[in-house]
Amino acid sequence: MLKSLLGQIIQKAYFGCVFFNTDGSPDFESAVVADVNDSFLKITGCIKDQMLNKRLGDLSCPFFTSDFPILVKDALTTKVYHFVPSFGRGFHVEAVASGTELAIIVRDDTSMRTAYETLKQKQEQLKTLINATPDLICFKDSKGRWLEANRSNLEIFSLQDVDFVGKDELELAESTLPVYRESFLWCADSDERTWQSGVMSREEELIPKPDGTPRIFDVIKVPLYYDEEKTKRKGIVVLGRDITEQKLIQDEINRQSGLINSLFNAIDDLVFFKGTDGRYMGCNKAFEELAGMSQSELMGKTDHEIFEKSVADEYIANDRVTLAMMQKRQNEEWVQFKDGRKRLMLTVKFPFCGADGELKGVMGICRDITELHKKTLELQNINSTLHETIQKETEKNRKYEQMIFNQKKLADLGNMVSAIAHHWRQPLNALGLYVQDVSQTHRDGLLDSEYINGFETTCMNIICGLSSTIDNFGDFFKPESKLITFNVMLEVRDILKIYEAKMAYLGITFRASCVCGDNFMDCGEYVDQLRCRYNEARVEGYRDEFKQGFINILQNAVDAVQEEFESNECLEKIISVSIGMKEDRIEIGIFNNGKPIPAYVAERIFHPYFTTKGEGKGTGIGLYLTKNIVENYMNGRIFFENTENGVCFFISLPVKPA
Repeated sequence: MLKSLLGQIIQKAYFGCVFFNTDGSPDFESAVVADVNDSFLKITGCIKDQMLNKRLGDLSCPFFTSDFPILVKDALTTKVYHFVPSFGRGFHVEAVASGTELAIIVRDDTSMRTAYETLKQKQEQLKTLINATPDLICFKDSKGRWLEANRSNLEIFSLQDVDFVGKDELELAESTLPVYRESFLWCADSDERTWQSGVMSREEELIPKPDGTPRIFDVIKVPLYYDEEKTKRKGIVVLGRDITEQKLIQDEINRQSGLINSLFNAIDDLVFFKGTDGRYMGCNKAFEELAGMSQSELMGKTDHEIFEKSVADEYIANDRVTLAMMQKRQNEEWVQFKDGRKRLMLTVKFPFCGADGELKGVMGICRDITELHKKTLELQNINSTLHETIQKETEKNRKYEQMIFNQKKLADLGNMVSAIAHHWRQPLNALGLYVQDVSQTHRDGLLDSEYINGFETTCMNIICGLSSTIDNFGDFFKPESKLITFNVMLEVRDILKIYEAKMAYLGITFRASCVCGDNFMDCGEYVDQLRCRYNEARVEGYRDEFKQGFINILQNAVDAVQEEFESNECLEKIISVSIGMKEDRIEIGIFNNGKPIPAYVAERIFHPYFTTKGEGKGTGIGLYLTKNIVENYMNGRIFFENTENGVCFFISLPVKPA
């Protein structure tokens, strides 16, 4: 009855089962099928009638492969896995032999096997992911012994070649570099603190590099227990991230923030921040004095909670306009501090945005301009009388300069008289000769009307030349009180007429050239007939002062070549004047082949009362006055250059449009 009941159970079992009769023979290929349950037929697709009473080796069902008898032998001692290619599935096979009977139990293990392979694949993926992360990951048992550790963890502690499984912190400290010992001991203490707390912990741990360079790790530890009461320890999971660079950056940020805060609070200007809702987000120490409260007390408050209603309403209205216009605005306003002081403030407000570009609120900077306001009022009061004061001082300076100018003019009188004397000597000698010739002609009886007419014409020409010299001399000393427009070239010509004879007497070779016309002519030709665009050479200024300035430079040139000749009698004394137009300017050059001007003299040559001439030979104001005339009264330039053979002074003047 029991056997019958067992047979019914087997027939209804979910696993496949086939019974063989072996007759006690160890050769399983000759075993004959005695019975088979429905589950086996369903699993394998075999037909029962085709299996009964057939030898194992003769079964043609695809389930029974050629090596199946060998598999049965293995299944007697252990469970085996049998994969049938034609089925595309795997089976879990168990065999039980008793006497002359053999039972084979078969379970379709395909889904379980697939799940196992999937789980195994996911485990491999997880392991790969864990090993790929730069963070350290470690699993320990309840006694702190390492069970698993990712590659980063092993590299951090230089444990790549160490069998770490089952070892605790102290054992691992002996298995790696000594530099890690303190870190392992600290980790062991940290583990115990985590166990004692019973909850996840987070601490910063110091783990050095092999060379001792410190590294800081943010370490999270999670304790695991077998029971909810947390009385039975199961293990601990450790996660760590290297935050050394982050800490350095944070330290630098903190340092810079400290500097900014120090600067922020050190400035005298009042600085504040408000959100778009009008509530204060921060301020500096200076603004705390105005508000009468600290920044922590100020935070989150509105203007109505700090200032009087009328003042608060004005502040809020300004904020709204600033936010609406989205641009900087400024205004002046009187404010009253909590201690009663009233100060005039220049307030600048502007909207500020976050890193994402979103509008965050209004920033304001207030500067105390009370003292500036007072000084401005004082300055306005001074300015009301300043114009009159300036006019008086200008006139005073003008008179002083005129006095110096007149003094210099008197000093130059001797040079001019000397030049005129040399200029007159030749025509006076000529007149004397003509007079003697008249007397001789009369004695010879040759005096007739034609001779008298010729004598008259010649003498009158000479006398007119002498008169012209006197006229020019008179114009030179005629004072002028206002600006006029005059022809520079004609004025230069008149001066050269006076100096022509003197330079000839001194043995100075004089040359004049017209740059604009590319003509080259000697002094006499130049002064008698100008071949230039002289009608265009008009400038605005004080003609008398200009002529004196030109004479100063010309006389200095004469003195320079004379001085050089005293030390070098073989020297050919040369002075040349070039004059012409360049674009909209008149350029005048006065060259002499005296000694070059040394650097120490060049620095002071246009300074007042500076002279290199001996005592009694120079006043030291000639070039100073010339520079003052050219640059301050005629808007020109005067400068000099040392050349290969001497020195050249240049005067550049703007042309007065016709």
